[in-house]
Amino acid sequence: MKKTVPLILFLILALVVMGPWLPAQATLQACAGSGAQPCRDIVFKPLPDGEMRYGDTSRIPDRPFAKDPTVIRHNGRYLMYYSVRGYPPESRPADVPKERWGWCGAIAESTNLVDWVRVSDILFQGPARAVCCGVAPCVRKFDGKIHLFAQGPPLVGSGRMRDVLWHATSTDGIHFTYGPENPVFVPQNEWSIARAIDAEVYRVGDRMMLIFATRERPNARIQQLGVAWAPYGSDYGASKWTELSVKAPFFKPELPWEMHCIEAATVIVRKGIWYMFYAGAYNHERQQIGVAWSADGVNFRRFRDTPILPHGPEGSWNAWESGHPGVFEDDDGAVYLFYQGKRSLNGDYLLSCKEVEFVD
Repeated sequence: MKKTVPLILFLILALVVMGPWLPAQATLQACAGSGAQPCRDIVFKPLPDGEMRYGDTSRIPDRPFAKDPTVIRHNGRYLMYYSVRGYPPESRPADVPKERWGWCGAIAESTNLVDWVRVSDILFQGPARAVCCGVAPCVRKFDGKIHLFAQGPPLVGSGRMRDVLWHATSTDGIHFTYGPENPVFVPQNEWSIARAIDAEVYRVGDRMMLIFATRERPNARIQQLGVAWAPYGSDYGASKWTELSVKAPFFKPELPWEMHCIEAATVIVRKGIWYMFYAGAYNHERQQIGVAWSADGVNFRRFRDTPILPHGPEGSWNAWESGHPGVFEDDDGAVYLFYQGKRSLNGDYLLSCKEVEFVD
């Protein structure tokens, strides 16, 4: 018995020190008995200033379209970043660079979260300007800067064919400059193809966590989540990221409504609990939104087994889909969930928002 006590103490110390650095499947059991619990319920409320519905008309004037929202507050206004589809071949403007003729990221602004006005496409500068156009952007404010992580193609001549993640920074929220190491992240694990989309970054202690979506190999049929980390305060370049989900996915579809896809994770911390909203099912499978929670910001379990925000009833603007969530906390602590929706399988995407209440 005397010999086992030091061994037990050693194992406990090892879990405390090394837990967050181990693969997700290794630490789930370690934190299972921590005693931390999430809120009792999560409910959605309409915005006090009216219902939000937004679509970008810069590509096709009579067909508003926007998807993949993420929001920050900067200099007294709200900035919403999103994906917009490409120009029709017959109407590609001569004054727009060719790299922005296809899908790219765009920006709208608002003073009340309801009424939004397009500002511009996301504007990039730096040596890789013509490569990544900010599709499916994740935009966050930290380190005194505005950081953007987005999906884009690999560097020309790299031999890679699939999307990877890029990073750029800004001071005004409109013009972004690429860092010296781009693209910044390509999965290097044993279970997925070398592809990463739908970035989400959030802080856990002295680490910046990165969640990404990718597909399993060899079939590339199931969309799953992986996770990596970089030192908080670094330049978040390619050499700074360490992948945690090396042996297995960090989070994968398991419930019937999630079907073949988990993607578009977005994370917020409330009273010491991290909540991860996510999209379940592919877009053609009637995507809906779920939520999971974590006591350590690394290991997540589902909050409930049904969608927290399902698609709407038949005939509604989001009858086919409520998907790709983006969570935002305002300066006063109020939390909002932005998301995309469409009326039918072949309908055009629009963006909407609801206030989130965490019920203790």
